[in-house]
Formats: sequence, C-alpha cells, structure tokens
Amino acid sequence: MESQQPPRLLILSTSLSSQSRSRILCRYAYQTAQQRRLDAGLVDLQDHRVLPYGMEGSKGLDIIGKEMEGASAFLIGHPLYNFNMSAILKAVLERFGEHFEGKVAGLMVAAGGRHGYMSVMSVATTLMLDFRTWVVPRFVFASRDEFEAEEIPNNDIRSRVEQLLIATYRAAWQHRLPVTEF
Repeated sequence: MESQQPPRLLILSTSLSSQSRSRILCRYAYQTAQQRRLDAGLVDLQDHRVLPYGMEGSKGLDIIGKEMEGASAFLIGHPLYNFNMSAILKAVLERFGEHFEGKVAGLMVAAGGRHGYMSVMSVATTLMLDFRTWVVPRFVFASRDEFEAEEIPNNDIRSRVEQLLIATYRAAWQHRLPVTEF
C-alpha cells in the first residue's frame, strides 16, 4: 500500500474583533500544530474582507479558497454572538461551503459567558447537513473569564485545544483510509 501524504489542517480564525479571544484559541492551536510538526496553516479573516454571498467588495477570496481547497480538515475558531455564529463565519460558509464537503472539522468557540455552550451545535448542524462535513464530536468552549490579555492562562482550556487539534488531525487521517468492500 502506498504511503499517503499527511492531511493538511487549516485553522480558520473567523473573528473581526481586535481583542478576539477566539483568535487566541486559533493561534494557540496553530502554535501547537507547528510544535508537533503537523501540516497546518492558519487563515485569519482579519487579513481579508469576506462579505455575504452576492455582495460586491470582498477581498482575498481567492487566497482563502485556495487554502481551503487544499485542506483535509479544519479547526474553526469563532466568537459566539447571541447564541449563534458570527456574520463573518456565516459569510464564509455561504461562499466556501463546498470546500467543507466530505472533510473533517473541529470547532472552538469563545463566548461572553458559560450559558451558550450548546449554541455550537448551530455551526455543527450547518456543516453536517448542508456540506456533509464530518464534525469531531468534541469542541472547545471558552468564556471571557478564562482568558488573560493575549493568553490562555487556564490549563484546562489549553489541554482541550490540544485534544481537539489531535482528534481533528487523527480523524482526517482516518477519513483518508481507503474504503474496502465488506
């Protein structure tokens, strides 16, 4: 059996806030992936302009699309607003949904409080039902009080990010295995 190329993991930071806690989660996941020598990339949507589908004025869509097309798996970091995904994440799903099809995704969420932890399911459901994405059945949910400046001082949150990173990467490998007839 030929050896397969390792899966490429793309970490998507989907917050536009200059003080984004979900971006801190994404940066930590990316640093961890680099330390473990995983094939990983980071796309920070603050570096681009993604408007809803059908609107003029987006910038960097070709760069984002190319990065997403080459990915086998995604770690999506996003803020939780009013118990739902942000507008920028919705715009990404509208514009690039086909790049999630048949791939693996893990979710990391930063929220203001602890009560919206089930709201992650709105993104999971969209990925699973609209794009047939394999969603990792674990996620990271971190509230505002679990951050300090530009860091994650909470060992539990860091550990959960690392576990999600490894689970997503492992699932991407498993997803690449050839299907045998039974």
